[in-house]
Amino acid sequence: MKRIDKRALLEALRTGLAEEIATMTRIAREAAQAATHEENKPEGDKDMRSTEASYIARGQAERVLELERAHQVLSSLELKVFDSSTPIESSALIELRQGEKSALYFLVGAGGGRRVAIDGVEIGTLTAVTPLGKALLGATEGDEIEIESPQGVRSFEIVSVT
Repeated sequence: MKRIDKRALLEALRTGLAEEIATMTRIAREAAQAATHEENKPEGDKDMRSTEASYIARGQAERVLELERAHQVLSSLELKVFDSSTPIESSALIELRQGEKSALYFLVGAGGGRRVAIDGVEIGTLTAVTPLGKALLGATEGDEIEIESPQGVRSFEIVSVT
């Protein structure tokens, strides 16, 4: 595995989350304004425009809170050093191989499901609540793990952990 600076990786992840928070905050404000806009006033007892607009506004506001919590968790993440015998836990950078394909994953406490590029290398983020994240916890370099997926059982080899 190419040497990846985990500090730069974490910073890129936090920066991406901060940008998403800013965008979603703007969208949430716009949705809240739309909920109270003159055009959304009910024209009859069955007109649900304002109610629907308020549901959207509430959902957007909840998404902002979720992103802010993820950013806070990542801001306090302690980057640990792993060797070939250290069990995988949060902050591990893991190279997995499935057949002929390899991929890098950064195990984090929040903010999973994102892709971050560092020095031309794409890294996926995942949390321990995902099937893959759960399977990786406690495993070590050289182990094989299996997860159930809609496509059936998938096997991965842990090539390296840093």
